[in-house]
Amino acid sequence: MDKKPFHLKPLDYATALSFAVYAASVTVTPISLVALSRELGISLVGGGTIEAVRASLLIPALLISGWAAAHFGKALALGVSTGLLGAGLLAYAFAPGYAAILIAVGMVGFGGGVIEALLNPLIQDLHPGDSGRYLNFLNAFFSVGVFITVISGGEWITQGGSWRYIMAALGVLCLVAAIIFVSLKHEAPREAERGVRVVITRKLSVLRNPRFWLFFLMMFLGGGAEGGLTFWSASYIQLEFGSVARIGGIGTAAFAAGMIVGRVASGHFVRQQHLQRLIGGSAVGGFIVGMILPRFSGIPLLLAGLFAAGLSIACFWPSIQSYAADRIEADNTALFILLSCGGIPGFGFAAWIMGVIGESAGLNASLYVIPAFLALLAVLLFIERMWKPVT
Repeated sequence: MDKKPFHLKPLDYATALSFAVYAASVTVTPISLVALSRELGISLVGGGTIEAVRASLLIPALLISGWAAAHFGKALALGVSTGLLGAGLLAYAFAPGYAAILIAVGMVGFGGGVIEALLNPLIQDLHPGDSGRYLNFLNAFFSVGVFITVISGGEWITQGGSWRYIMAALGVLCLVAAIIFVSLKHEAPREAERGVRVVITRKLSVLRNPRFWLFFLMMFLGGGAEGGLTFWSASYIQLEFGSVARIGGIGTAAFAAGMIVGRVASGHFVRQQHLQRLIGGSAVGGFIVGMILPRFSGIPLLLAGLFAAGLSIACFWPSIQSYAADRIEADNTALFILLSCGGIPGFGFAAWIMGVIGESAGLNASLYVIPAFLALLAVLLFIERMWKPVT
């Protein structure tokens, strides 16, 4: 069967921008962590806790986002949440201490939760029946945001700039993105308004499906693999190799570049019916790369390894969601939101557990969390594929 022509709609461009801005908000703490720790006396565990708090505050937002989408429309809900994200980043920029940072991160997490919940369902609505390609392509802009943030932010900190100015600049950009989303709210497909009871009923229907829990765990593991390397790559290079922030930023950028290439390539070349092979092959490839990565003793080889890791991990978040929509008969918005409730804690848990391991045994040892996650993901995917019929 021939593929449909690849065509982006106006809201796709807004979605791409939102992915980039949201990614910048996720990445800004990792690239600032060493400088932030020196200024405020935060340990590795404390740094991991910042990410864990952000991720945990995403969950309440995820759970109410379905009602917000049904009541206000996805585009308007995304605009408001992006504005909240920007306000949180501005509060982060002016935070006087660790406690204030955790409060600001809570705002960032809550705003980011709605963004995380609704961007991919919006893409699914815009491109029904062929969402895998568009999900992979547009999710690449998350990695574009990571790439730009770590390169520019790493250089800024290396030159002696304050991490606070980075937070403030990103806060302003989030507010700009919020205005753009609100202006395009009428471009989004709008479902009939649904009450809280209908939204809850649809979520409960998904939760009762045993197959969903396999995908939930796969999202946790895939999100964890992505989150662990996104959060710790820059600090790992700075602490293990004694490098400046610029090189740490380049390390995270190498991982992000692999993610960009992997998602764009998947979006253009992988058909919807081949998503299962893409996920499985990527898990095996990522396991191999993850086992080798801690053994690299030079920065050039490490950068190449991080690029390869990004290439192998790239497809998981968008492809697992799109594949789940094919395998589970359910409301897509409810399904995607609940799957994100697995991926986001995985993102935060990996950052936290790698910080704990890094504190006691060194960040080099903590890198083995990544292949462990990917091995489990491959096993779960095999179990799901053998579980028939589709329900």
